[in-house]
Amino acid sequence: MKLALILSTALLSPLVHAEPTIPTPEFSVRWLEEAYLPRHKILLAASDAFATQSKAFCAAPNEKSLAITRNTWKQAALAWHAMDAAPGGPIVLERTGRKIDFWPTREADIEAMIPKGLDERNVGARGLPAAEYLLWGNQEPKAQLAKLKAQDRCLYLVGISERIVSDVSLLNAGWQNYHQQLGAENPFFRQNLLPETLNLMLGALDSQAKRLPKEAKREAFAEWRSGTGKASSVAVLNTVASTLFSPSGGITLLLADKPEVIAKVKTAIANAKTAQAAIPEAFDSPAAKAARSNYLASIKELKRSIETDVAEALDLTLGLSESDGD
Repeated sequence: MKLALILSTALLSPLVHAEPTIPTPEFSVRWLEEAYLPRHKILLAASDAFATQSKAFCAAPNEKSLAITRNTWKQAALAWHAMDAAPGGPIVLERTGRKIDFWPTREADIEAMIPKGLDERNVGARGLPAAEYLLWGNQEPKAQLAKLKAQDRCLYLVGISERIVSDVSLLNAGWQNYHQQLGAENPFFRQNLLPETLNLMLGALDSQAKRLPKEAKREAFAEWRSGTGKASSVAVLNTVASTLFSPSGGITLLLADKPEVIAKVKTAIANAKTAQAAIPEAFDSPAAKAARSNYLASIKELKRSIETDVAEALDLTLGLSESDGD
């Protein structure tokens, strides 16, 4: 009887699902401090610089000031894409992405709102894409200086930039609270930390297929007006890498006994970065078609590595992403 019980236990044991990994308070807090809070600070500073420069430009519109304003917009946009590549905590709760990065751009809504002034409830007519439209226009960037000399139009740009600062600043208290919750005795937020983080990364990688499609006319690409689409994809990949493998180790600490998993993920990231770097600056040109396809294929491989290698090694259950079943 004793032998039978031992054998039955041995046969059944592989069917018992292991408990999902719950990071310690020390790991969770350190990960937040290393991989999340610095990006928030950069986004806040870049947003504030854009708002400050927008006001300075509208006080005395000229070509030099417009060029500076466009550059501060680019820095704010890249800081946002770095944040959005691996968001979490208050960004999800406040739906910050919808507020400051509503895309595709609704030009008609923006034009209709300019005479009335900014309405923060109309997310389709504010945020970074709306500001990009005001600064570069549609296929006519040189014509925007004259247009922005109209007071209502320039004030609308200022209103957008100030609202972005307000939306980002609203996250300050949220990050502080999240920091406390991750370090608290109650493990609830730590239980959700890993699956939430990985799911949100997968969503950001999914969005690359929308923002940099295989075949499309120029207007279908994200940020085609400013030409920052490629730089934005670089920001996404860099953030995914620096979040998964933060200075103190990131998920390497959680998978110390599975070096082969770490190797697979790092290889997938390296391959995606190589494929991304091969895309010409004129990423919407016919010559870039194959490079874009290779890049999107590498993104799928990176997603698969996170969904299978990492998630399975940590015994996590992740939600299905949009491209599952492709």
